[in-house]
Amino acid sequence: MDLHERLRDDLQATAVSNAAWPEFLLKLADQMGASEAVLGGNARGGTHEVFAPRTDPDYVTRYHEVFHQQNAMMRAVARQGVGAITLTDALPEISDFRRSDFYNLWCVPQKFNYGLALNLASTTGWFGTLVINTSSEITNTQIEQFRAIAPEVQRAVERWKWLEQLQLANRMTLETLDLAGKGALMLDQSGRVLDCNATAQSMLADGRLLVRDGQIGCTDIASHQALVRLIAHCLARPDDGGGRVQIAGKSGALSVQCAPFSADMHYAAPQRPAVIVMVTDPTHRMRQRMRELSQRFGLTRAEIELALAVVETGSRKAAAEARGVSDSTARAQLTSIFDKTGVRRQTDLVRLLMYDG
Repeated sequence: MDLHERLRDDLQATAVSNAAWPEFLLKLADQMGASEAVLGGNARGGTHEVFAPRTDPDYVTRYHEVFHQQNAMMRAVARQGVGAITLTDALPEISDFRRSDFYNLWCVPQKFNYGLALNLASTTGWFGTLVINTSSEITNTQIEQFRAIAPEVQRAVERWKWLEQLQLANRMTLETLDLAGKGALMLDQSGRVLDCNATAQSMLADGRLLVRDGQIGCTDIASHQALVRLIAHCLARPDDGGGRVQIAGKSGALSVQCAPFSADMHYAAPQRPAVIVMVTDPTHRMRQRMRELSQRFGLTRAEIELALAVVETGSRKAAAEARGVSDSTARAQLTSIFDKTGVRRQTDLVRLLMYDG
């Protein structure tokens, strides 16, 4: 079995998680008999990132703070072009490099005496280098091993960086919907939640939405079944463009829209969003106002929910019925709200909830 076959699964995992790169580099170094395998790079104007699993973290910090700008050897390697495999000892700069502080104070103590480098790039604008460091001279066998796995590493870098870009774009989508007051959740092809925005998190926290076994739902049985059917239809028939459903709950109705993601996105399958679920709560702005007043006056969650119900229904008794509590409980909660906020009438409470002041 060749090197690529032995490391296939590890390379595929790097597309999904940054944490997979150190594991791959450790195994690559072991398979090639090297002291260390290091991957570093950045997009233009971006922060330089380095994966060096066997290197002391203090050495990595020192490299960034002291030696990164002095590393003439890496600049010489970069000039060889994307896809080039370079034996550092074959470069004319090697003599000056071996006399440098970087080599003698940073490389030698770690037994990084020789290097074999592969220049990498992504169409996202990221450029970097994978370097195999050894304590003894690089052999022809090591060069051939490196050459054989190089195309697979390049493809892995492309998948990795595209996934980062897509995840960033999706995060921006979630945050934009957050600013619009909409809850948003991204689901995978099994209907499990991959990510959500802050508004959706608040809906989950107060029970307006639920997550069971990784899948979203709600407390009302009929609404839950309708939501499950909508998501299942959107997953099974993305060309239909999704749909909408109203779901009921103690805190009022929510409008849920489900829309499919394009199937040709460059995601590793387990991480690719299949649908986005957008949830609109007509009381969202009121809830924001209630959170502000809760922090200001120390209202409890039960008091907040009752105050919202009073605004929606127009009376304490109707609010108690809607909340599923007794009228005496609602009366006690309303009295507490009045004491905390300083208002004395329900009309004043509605005014406080509806307007800043």
